[in-house]
Amino acid sequence: YVDNPRKVGGATDSTKSIIELRKYQLQLGYDTVPKFLSIYSQALPYKLRAPNTHSTTELVTVLVSDVGSLNTVYEVWKHGGSGVDDADGGALMHCGMEAMEQSRQASRGIQEWRDGIAEIAKLAISFESSVLKPSEFSPLK
Repeated sequence: YVDNPRKVGGATDSTKSIIELRKYQLQLGYDTVPKFLSIYSQALPYKLRAPNTHSTTELVTVLVSDVGSLNTVYEVWKHGGSGVDDADGGALMHCGMEAMEQSRQASRGIQEWRDGIAEIAKLAISFESSVLKPSEFSPLK
């Protein structure tokens, strides 16, 4: 019996990870998003198998906008999920940041991923990356 199933090793589940939201604004055109998705899907397996990728890093989803801001692609990654909690969750947040950085460095060493990103860069107008902390009730905690 666990008196609080949301507590694990002294830390709440919601403080164990970070979410990285990556947004690609692509050039206008009917074939831009399909080209992006083709390039991305071919390069992604290499990124996912990169040696030294942090064990907690996982791709949550890739999303495409068909209404509103057109030709926009979003990547959602989850990083972290282990570590020692401090009073405000900072240590675990730091663990998520470390996991993200370790995984980024690992993928940068993979030529197939670098080649894919170089091709994607030719399609992009802008790129944004945000780091978010899941709320206590988030299913992505």
